[in-house]
Amino acid sequence: MSHWPRTKSQENFSRDDGHNTTGKRGSDLLEPLTEFESASDDLLLLAIGDVHLGTRPSSLPDDLDECGVDPRTLTPEAALRSAVGLAIARGVDAVLFAGDVVESSNARFEALRPLEAAVAQLLDAGIRVLGVAGNHDVEALPRLADMIEGFELIGRGGRWETALLEKDGRPAAEILGWSFPERQVRTSPVADLVRNPIPSHTAAIPRLGLLHGDLDASGGVYAPFTTAQLREAGLDAWLLGHFHKPSLRADGADGPRGYLGSLVGLDPGEQGGHGPWLVRVGRDGVVAAQHLQVAPLRWELVDCKIAQDDDPDAVGDRVINEAARFARALQEQGPVSDVLGVRIRLTGQTHHYEALQRAIRDGQWRHTNRHVGETLVFVEKVIDGLALAHDLAELSRGDTPLAILARKLLVLEHPGDDRNALLEAARAHTQALARDSRWSALADERDAVDPLSDDVLVDRLIRAGTAALSELDAQLQEQRDAADGAGQ
Repeated sequence: MSHWPRTKSQENFSRDDGHNTTGKRGSDLLEPLTEFESASDDLLLLAIGDVHLGTRPSSLPDDLDECGVDPRTLTPEAALRSAVGLAIARGVDAVLFAGDVVESSNARFEALRPLEAAVAQLLDAGIRVLGVAGNHDVEALPRLADMIEGFELIGRGGRWETALLEKDGRPAAEILGWSFPERQVRTSPVADLVRNPIPSHTAAIPRLGLLHGDLDASGGVYAPFTTAQLREAGLDAWLLGHFHKPSLRADGADGPRGYLGSLVGLDPGEQGGHGPWLVRVGRDGVVAAQHLQVAPLRWELVDCKIAQDDDPDAVGDRVINEAARFARALQEQGPVSDVLGVRIRLTGQTHHYEALQRAIRDGQWRHTNRHVGETLVFVEKVIDGLALAHDLAELSRGDTPLAILARKLLVLEHPGDDRNALLEAARAHTQALARDSRWSALADERDAVDPLSDDVLVDRLIRAGTAALSELDAQLQEQRDAADGAGQ
């Protein structure tokens, strides 16, 4: 395949509605890469993980417009427009999509317009567009690829396929891709590639794998494969889609390998920086990658330690101040997002456990917001990581209900046989409810967690036990106060 000549400069890239496609950070896109040096004869690629066109981030405040933020600027569609501008500004040679470009088959009509516009703009700039289908867009992406001129779907139907990329007329790299043939695939596509290797188009050029699937998940239904299989395949890099947390090792001993992550965080569980990856394939065959964390929306989990005597009003001040402090720290590290959603975990010991629990349950501080520089910071949720201002070891002495409960909390805080026994008892007690068919659809949700996993059970048992301990302690204190009053 020949490489289309670049015909349009970045300055000419704009949307028909006249808005800058790159948002606040548009001017930053032309700044030189400090961490990532490239020569003019290097092949440059922009690798994009899960986009999920046709959906919107969850858990956003309802009043974003009143805060000066258009919610549409935080969507996967907006993030894709930004990535297109970034690709053109950096002068990349090709854009690679690692699957789940589209949320679902039903979303393909909503995805058609933005994806078609993105591909057209990239082609006008002489940039090739290649991708593989994931489990979400197993039906949608092949249909869209047939409609959109210039979108090269590789590995269609679950058969490995290669695409040759050229730089200034010379073969520069090969992309090996595999697309989902159906929503669930229980066998490893990489094992198939190892058994049936594809000969290289040209000797001595790097080969990069583009794949959507479940890394190191035994028994999975989303094309499970292993790290050992990736190594055995002998490619120079693996650009993976499926998991939304970025894990690509930019300087791994075996070349870059890992998940690209979602283009923009779609829910509060997708914490940290998100965005596309700039991949350099040097003429010397060395492959390197740099994460461009330019997503317009960012999610973070932040611990906020309170003082023992802090009441709900004082905690509210601490929450918003800690969110702002964290935002300023992020701004010192590099490019800022337009919106930062923070989940605050209260930590420390408190004398006001029940009052703070009520405030958390009532969502007292939820969606509190303020501007920090160019970033709107809002509190997505406050969660409980508090402990009673008591010495559990002291309370655990004796045979009173309070002592027995304190001992169980101590057991939960320390891994071991005793904790495992408690977890098994809790699992047996709740398994029938947790595995009820009414909840089966939730297992397919993007942010689904196993309610019977050790981490989830420990967290819930500690929170329930601490609340019970606080209530029991309060009842005992009332009894003591009543007895003291009667004796006067």
